[in-house]
Amino acid sequence: MAQASSQFESLLGAGAPRDGAGDRLWPALSRPFRRVLPARGIDEIGERLRGVVSRRRARRIEWRRARAIVREADGLRSHSEHALDDRIAEMREAVALRRDDPRAMDAAYAVMREVVRRETGLDLFVEQVLGAIVMANGCCAEMATGEGKTVTAILPAALDGWLGRGVHVLTVNDYLARRDARFTSGSYRRLGLRVGLIQEQTGQEERRRAYECDITYSADKQVIFDFLRDRLHAPVSARLAPMLLDELAGPEGEGAAHWIRRVVQRGQYSAIVDEADSVLIDEAITPAIIGVDVPSEREGELSPHRVAAEAAESFAEREDYTVDRRARQVRLSAAGRARLIGLAERLPAFWRGPIRREELMIQALTAKALYRRGEDYIVREDEVVIVDRSTGRVLEGRQWQLGIHQAVEAKEGLALSNERHTAARVSYQRYFQRYRRLCGMSGTIWEVADELWRDYGLTVVRVPTHRPVIRRQERDRVLPTIEKKMDAVAARVCALHGQGRPVLVGTRSVTSSETLGELLSARGVACRVLNATREGEEAEIVAGAGRSGAVTVATNMAGRGTDILLDDRSRELGGLVVIATERNEERRVDRQLYGRAGRQGDPGLAETYVSPEDDLVVRHGLRSLGWLARRSPLRGVLMWVLLRQAQRTASAKARVLRSQAAKSEAWFDLAMHHQTR
Repeated sequence: MAQASSQFESLLGAGAPRDGAGDRLWPALSRPFRRVLPARGIDEIGERLRGVVSRRRARRIEWRRARAIVREADGLRSHSEHALDDRIAEMREAVALRRDDPRAMDAAYAVMREVVRRETGLDLFVEQVLGAIVMANGCCAEMATGEGKTVTAILPAALDGWLGRGVHVLTVNDYLARRDARFTSGSYRRLGLRVGLIQEQTGQEERRRAYECDITYSADKQVIFDFLRDRLHAPVSARLAPMLLDELAGPEGEGAAHWIRRVVQRGQYSAIVDEADSVLIDEAITPAIIGVDVPSEREGELSPHRVAAEAAESFAEREDYTVDRRARQVRLSAAGRARLIGLAERLPAFWRGPIRREELMIQALTAKALYRRGEDYIVREDEVVIVDRSTGRVLEGRQWQLGIHQAVEAKEGLALSNERHTAARVSYQRYFQRYRRLCGMSGTIWEVADELWRDYGLTVVRVPTHRPVIRRQERDRVLPTIEKKMDAVAARVCALHGQGRPVLVGTRSVTSSETLGELLSARGVACRVLNATREGEEAEIVAGAGRSGAVTVATNMAGRGTDILLDDRSRELGGLVVIATERNEERRVDRQLYGRAGRQGDPGLAETYVSPEDDLVVRHGLRSLGWLARRSPLRGVLMWVLLRQAQRTASAKARVLRSQAAKSEAWFDLAMHHQTR
């Protein structure tokens, strides 16, 4: 993979790598990052008002400006290749001198639009130019699925790339980063910019070269972990004198500042984040951690987690312990504590005390009752791999903390991994706050506009679609139980498949997707199943979901970043039918799924099947309202109210959790005087 990355960089005309020590020296000596503490009290109200005012100002979409850019770009079509190159050089110089001058930006955008047309064959719509203006102004653009966000990002990325300080264009996975880099490379090369690509297997030296390029494409997790590894190489607080002495000593020196040549990044200047709601909000408080393995058990000693897992199988819920599934907590009863006394003899000496053995047992019961295979994790190659509940994607290399991961491994009968001590950590939110210029794009970001302003100072602007959305949205269909709901979904899919219409069914978990796939197979309907266990096939499966007669069953991971294109037969039959088998905790995740149908003016249909037994209702719905919804003849109306209430409650809880985590981390930084890794 490292060799492929090198060949790719050569293909893009990156040229010979330069010694980037100077590029890494001065950012380390610049004004250190200081995180502003979250506002409190009356200041918090003031910040919210500022956000509202900012969004109102940004709503004044600059149609006249965007149309003028398009007209100027159309006037460049008659330019020869040589004349266009001269114009590119002129605009590059103008932007370097006046980056924030709207006239310089507009003239540059006109040139870039013509370059994109010649290199890709795509004419950027006025709406795409609007999206580029929004992002260049440091905002987040909400652009619907299929509106061409990948090519839109070329304009703001090139604008900052001309300044020579490095632009990170970040996506949610390696495949999308590779695809986008290859698709846009010709345009960047024509604009005189070097493009780098970072993948999971990219080596250290190749990463350094990629970051030295003007534009660097990568998955978000790659840049964050490169940042952490650089912090391990670098001193906690850089000082000028040793670094200058090291530079004077030359590459043969042994000075203390040789870390400059071991780090790969050259600072955080500009970032464009695709699927910004997922990265900046859903992952906001997720810590990226580089850990050091610490053996969790002594050689020849029976693992306490295995002892507890075996004992947990004999513990009865309500009798020995209680489970609060809404708060995700387990409590031992008096009977359970009494049973633990006999268990103590089998435990290592450290765990025999009443407090420690109770802690160990609660971990085992938590793994048994609250961590579900196929929903919270999957087992792959005899390892527990965490699954993100909101997206259905696997979270490679992550572990649950406080012994929960080992408790889940013991429950599954797998070899126990070592617990880890943290060597370096940073949350996604804290990392992205370090960029001097930050913007993003997503099809579903309006619902989190307040949080984006509060945490990043980003304003959200809705960009209109190029063509009207003609997708039909049906009313929710309510079934009394999950089993009846899944049978109804399978019957509906069979009927649509018989008509030849393409169908995409969205589920919330790996288990649900597999169950529905089996139901359809039993009815003679061939389908493709996409979930965390088949993530490598994601692009291929989603790309073919628009063909006539195609049936695709997928978790929420489906479709983020990949367009579903209809063939002529599918379009004649009414387009893609999207069926949601459950409402999600965030309304924008529902919108993301529905948005798979009806892209760029295509026909389409969206349907939702729900039940009072759905996880959203059980965990966040009002119990009294749920009781009525099960028994009242007005079940449809009551379920609509119940689902809206449950979604609002779930969203509010998630917002509070993110806010509390952000405040805790900010105060921790202050207490440590910002001198932490």
